[in-house]
Amino acid sequence: MMLVQKIFQPLTSSDVCGVYELLYEHGLVSFPLVQDAAGRIGAVVDSIIAVHFGHAIYASLEEKAVAYLYFLIKDHPFVDGNKRTAVIVFMTVCAFNKLKPDFSVFTLDELAVYIEQRQGQDYHSFIATIATALFA
Repeated sequence: MMLVQKIFQPLTSSDVCGVYELLYEHGLVSFPLVQDAAGRIGAVVDSIIAVHFGHAIYASLEEKAVAYLYFLIKDHPFVDGNKRTAVIVFMTVCAFNKLKPDFSVFTLDELAVYIEQRQGQDYHSFIATIATALFA
């Protein structure tokens, strides 16, 4: 029996900006999308799905999903609502890729706050650790 590798279904920068714009339209964030946000989001998305020398930086679907959450929070691309946008994008990426995170140990809100407060440079191993904890 041959195993079929799942293809990651990413959200584009316009998808992510669309999520933010919906939040703004519904009064859930205070400021409209700023002009440079799309470029900043594009850089985030490109880095998550990037392949270098034939190897993906984030090898698993789970790591890619967590990378969206991590980088949308840590890179702070929006004036307001970075965690809210990141949480919605994370759950959307999970749904598109049929991933089911386990929030029995901590909630998604707790994880978002933890990511925001986390200090340190080794984000690759941090993302891998969180992916393992959520999708074990």
